Amino acid sequence: MADKKFFGAAQGLRTTLTDLINAGKPPLEIVLELAKAIGELSGEDSYYRTTREQILSVYGLVLKDKFILEDELAEVKARLEKISAAYQSDDFTEEEHIRIGYALERHKAEVERLESLKA
Repeated sequence: MADKKFFGAAQGLRTTLTDLINAGKPPLEIVLELAKAIGELSGEDSYYRTTREQILSVYGLVLKDKFILEDELAEVKARLEKISAAYQSDDFTEEEHIRIGYALERHKAEVERLESLKA
């Protein structure tokens, strides 16, 4: 039975890879999609996140690849939106608002930094 399970997983990865290539996806997007699939197959939820962080470090921050920088920028902006909404909420104590405010400023600075790297 293990062989059939492996064959099915391998076939799924082959199909995913072929579909991504035929769709003209950027190579780094293909790598990330495969990392996500491998993480799901292996039961290692952190595999995708670790791979993404490594790609960001090398290809984004060092080599300034536009795809990975834009992907990271989108994630930081999404978190910034959520933090901004939380900061406007009355559901938090004054001390929590101070912490949220700090996170808000750090995310704004990170957005600026990533945008400058894209330029």
